[in-house]
Amino acid sequence: MRIEPLNNSQLHWSVRPLFYLMKRMFGRELTPYRVMAYRPKVIWAASLLTRALISSKPVTSKLKSLMSIRAAQMVGCPF
Repeated sequence: MRIEPLNNSQLHWSVRPLFYLMKRMFGRELTPYRVMAYRPKVIWAASLLTRALISSKPVTSKLKSLMSIRAAQMVGCPF
């Protein structure tokens, strides 16, 4: 059984700005966030955690991006 992602008309008003920013960054909205959008508090918590990890300073942002891409490749993420 799979959880169907929400479409744009079903998104809660509080997460629409997040999806706008995501589309600007990645060119599309990411499916895991469309599934998490059933619970807006969860999607905001995940976004804040991601932002905190990105803004941490022990590793350069360029290296973080490379590590994220490599991790995505290792687990078979299509983006």
